[in-house]
Amino acid sequence: MGDEATTPPLPQVAGPRTSAVAMFSLIFGVFSFVGCILFAPIAGVICGHVAHSKIRKSGGALVGKAIATAALIVSYLGLAYSALGVVFLVDMIKADRERVHDLEIKRQEITSDDGKLKVTTSGLWVKRTDLNQNAALQASRKDKEIYVIVIPEAKSTIGNMTLAQHHLLTRAHMLQKMNNSSTTIPLALNIDGHPALQDEVSGTQNGTTLTFLHTTVDDGETFHQIPAWTLKSRWAANQSELAEVTNSFHSEK
Repeated sequence: MGDEATTPPLPQVAGPRTSAVAMFSLIFGVFSFVGCILFAPIAGVICGHVAHSKIRKSGGALVGKAIATAALIVSYLGLAYSALGVVFLVDMIKADRERVHDLEIKRQEITSDDGKLKVTTSGLWVKRTDLNQNAALQASRKDKEIYVIVIPEAKSTIGNMTLAQHHLLTRAHMLQKMNNSSTTIPLALNIDGHPALQDEVSGTQNGTTLTFLHTTVDDGETFHQIPAWTLKSRWAANQSELAEVTNSFHSEK
């Protein structure tokens, strides 16, 4: 038999490939709605346009125009969504700042449970019950870490003692609980129409260095010890507010 003619194999021609950039653009577009605020939609828009350009110039070697188009639509929507989110966030921050400002200038009275003792503070202060078990009135401002308490002591329970003696006695008790302590000379004031003494006491207590504005008010029947304090590192910033709250003290018999 004669040789049979054979047909040579046809060359393998690769089919068109889906553009990787188009796929990336779609992925970024999807991520636009799941937490990436600005990067994902911007990347999706850029990749979508790059994919369109490459597909157009590939002469049919690349496909995925529909994917790139869908990615652009999703990414532009995500960009708009993110922009609205940014606007909402800015408005929320602004509203919160305005709320804090309003509370800062607002004045409120924080009173003891029996209503006989009170101090005047900004709206950022809150009444407390956990600072000192002997205190009749307790309050704090969390954002500044400032605190004030009022501890009344009836004169009838302590015998014949002057304002100066009581003030120095309570200061000595404070100093006993501190390391590296220091004090200033007591100054005479008038608080709520009553004589008072006030000084500063600093020291380390339970590993924390504090500064107290230590005040004693004599209302005729009761000595009111008023320690107001903060971290020593914040004393310069908080001193005036602590003095303002302390000096607003009022008692009713």
